[in-house]
Amino acid sequence: MEIKVNTQIPSVTRQLNYQNKKQNSLSNYVNNSIDNRFINDKFIGSKDNIKTLSFKGKFTSFINSLRYKNEEQEEPSTGFTSDLAYGIKKVTENNVPAKNLTNVLSPQEFKEILPYLHAENFIDTPENREKGIYCAELDYQSNFSSGKENVFEILDKAATYAQEYYKKTGKNFIFALTDRDSLEGLQHAIRIFGENPEKYKHLKLLPGLKLSFAHKAPTSIIGYENSEMLIYGLNPYSKNVTDFVDNLIKKRRAMTINFIRDVNTLYPDFAYSIIEFAEQNKLKYMKGYTVSNLYWRAREYAETKGGSEIKGTSKVPDEIVNEAQNILDNLSKVYVGSDEKGYSAVGSSIIKDSEVNQTIKKVFEKYSTHYDKTQNKVISAAENLYEDMIECFGKEPEKPVMALASPFYFSHYFEKPETETFNNVTEFFNSLQKDSDGMLLGFESVSPTYEKDAYVTPEIIQKFNKEVRENTNLKEVGGSLINKA
Repeated sequence: MEIKVNTQIPSVTRQLNYQNKKQNSLSNYVNNSIDNRFINDKFIGSKDNIKTLSFKGKFTSFINSLRYKNEEQEEPSTGFTSDLAYGIKKVTENNVPAKNLTNVLSPQEFKEILPYLHAENFIDTPENREKGIYCAELDYQSNFSSGKENVFEILDKAATYAQEYYKKTGKNFIFALTDRDSLEGLQHAIRIFGENPEKYKHLKLLPGLKLSFAHKAPTSIIGYENSEMLIYGLNPYSKNVTDFVDNLIKKRRAMTINFIRDVNTLYPDFAYSIIEFAEQNKLKYMKGYTVSNLYWRAREYAETKGGSEIKGTSKVPDEIVNEAQNILDNLSKVYVGSDEKGYSAVGSSIIKDSEVNQTIKKVFEKYSTHYDKTQNKVISAAENLYEDMIECFGKEPEKPVMALASPFYFSHYFEKPETETFNNVTEFFNSLQKDSDGMLLGFESVSPTYEKDAYVTPEIIQKFNKEVRENTNLKEVGGSLINKA
């Protein structure tokens, strides 16, 4: 499916102004790339600098849309692109015209493209590039989460290939940035994209996000599991969305601190240390895992710490807790390189005392996810439930498209491994789609995660994908293996 793009050359005056603005902003970005920030400190996506669209804002977006529509040789801007331009202004105090964002895909535009995408379109190989088959990359993370490259490097690489792809096929390349539980990288990307539409004129940018969520899991020994959902076509400046993500991270960090404080009260001889936990995570798991699924890190720390030598110190004082909070708050913002000394665990054995183990489990359940057998449901104070995501994104003026990330792993929680029928898991997918308010439309048939898993073979993935295609109405999305480079 060919997507039309505006190729009109702007006037000489506008082009010169444009180049000057571009050079200033890009040099600011490069000079500050070590911590991913522009010189303007307000460009960090903090919710204090993102306001809900007022009636005046919505009216202005509408008037701008009409004005751009009437301008000679300019494409009309949609309500979605006008809202993005408004968001950039509120966060960065810089103007990016909505007409510069016409190549940012809205949810409706992506819905129209989705049926034409298939597994082979997401696989980045020299052969697929040569044949013009690789036309979409829909699962790519920056170093704001679990990736290694900064946003400018990623967009530069994508734009280079998009130009080659356009020369070969006459079509535009589709690219989605999908950082885990983080909107900052996407906010950067949309601003950079809007400041130089000529450079990115053959690239269709799909705003994305990868969110973890908890769900029931019949065959799991703990009764629940955590999976991930890809969200496409969202507005990363929406106060509704930014509040949702911010609150998720705050709940995870609060859970960790409260959990360790409670354990210290019950078992002061264990000498649980929030700072020790934070530093252990920073070294072993890198930044991506200090944000996503933080509660798993707390439980692992509790087990290893409980099995180590008893140090006999008292509980953590308030000033230590405050210092630890700062560490946890900054772990997601500071890039940490590999440590030459490697990681040394606090303790290698697991808690042997069943009574102690049960006590810690109860404290953990108080703050984090667990399956309640009496209520037959998953309960979580510090994690998304599926219903939470549906409620949040259902409030958006244009509802985004949702897709199951790395969905093969669901089969471990719903099927017995030896059967490989996938009947239960496809039934589960259909139930999720039914409850999705029309947003769950896709599944990830090609995932970078599969390539890194030694127990996942191409044959089993192909069989699984076939079952999903034949037994659900979900369409295919996917990420290439480009991140492994």
